[in-house]
Amino acid sequence: MTRRAHGLILLAALAGGLPFAIPDRRQAAAAPVPKDKGPAGSGVLVLDDCDEEYKGKASYGDNLTALDASAKVTFSVSSFNNCEAIGSNHMLAVDAKRGWVWALENVGHRVRKFDRKGKELLAIKDVKGHAIAVDPETGHLWVLTSSGTIYGEKTVVYDAKGKKVATHDVSGWDIVYDPKAKSFWLAGQKLTKVAAKTGKVAFAKPITTWCASCLSVHPGTGKVWVTVREHPQVAGSKNQLLGFDNDGTLKHTVELEDQSPFHVSVSPKTGAVWVTIFNKSVRRYSPTGKLEAELKAEALTAAADLSSADVWVVTPTEVQRMGPKGKVLKRAKHRCKTSQAWIVGF
Repeated sequence: MTRRAHGLILLAALAGGLPFAIPDRRQAAAAPVPKDKGPAGSGVLVLDDCDEEYKGKASYGDNLTALDASAKVTFSVSSFNNCEAIGSNHMLAVDAKRGWVWALENVGHRVRKFDRKGKELLAIKDVKGHAIAVDPETGHLWVLTSSGTIYGEKTVVYDAKGKKVATHDVSGWDIVYDPKAKSFWLAGQKLTKVAAKTGKVAFAKPITTWCASCLSVHPGTGKVWVTVREHPQVAGSKNQLLGFDNDGTLKHTVELEDQSPFHVSVSPKTGAVWVTIFNKSVRRYSPTGKLEAELKAEALTAAADLSSADVWVVTPTEVQRMGPKGKVLKRAKHRCKTSQAWIVGF
């Protein structure tokens, strides 16, 4: 972890109290589906941290890049300002129904919306956020906000035009949408399930004494996978992969010992669970948590391909599309070397 991430870690404090939801009384209509949302594909979006500086400049050189199934760059947008953090959480969200891409800047304190061709449609300023997720039913964006710690403060909901429509008194480090239950899952010290329509908390339980680094949900089964991390100064913290049923029942605990899990991604096609061991490898676990393969790579993050058994791996210098056994099928170089990255299927 570099000096930039160090500042974020020092701000972390043990969270207390069980979060609960307070829905905003205002209601907003679902966003319409554009007539021409652009072609859907089996590629990825990658947000990088290429620019080593994060303060004192008029503009910054971190990038959002879209790659198609053959790893061809379909668009690349610069001028983002990001810094390293404790995991590769969801700072990117895709609204496949409407053809929109949302990207969060954790230093620039903005959320920006793009179409599938890379045209910027909207920027929401003054958003101090950790992670984002889209409600595909309404097109609303859910943002985990922070008051200065990794455990977050609240969850703020914006409509498609960037108007704040709800605030929920629930927090975490990462968030994903669960299409099976039409809910959101949040992970930090606790794992929390929140109904998308009402903001009501259906489930919350402690899962680690320090913090989660990422979570992922299988869209078909609703099974939830969370990576939690060890901190040398936090008693009882461990590096683990945890698997939960959709009702929050813990089904699988995979001990990772001294291996630092940074990202988890569940394959919609196979149910395989891909875990990024930071700067070392990407591991593939079965839907029951059995280690099936370890692909050696200087991995910063990785995402399961949306329509095959392949996996997309981001290293400091490039993005690689790998087969399930580790054969590199396609490559795409970054604009410059990056120390961390965030990824989502596109």
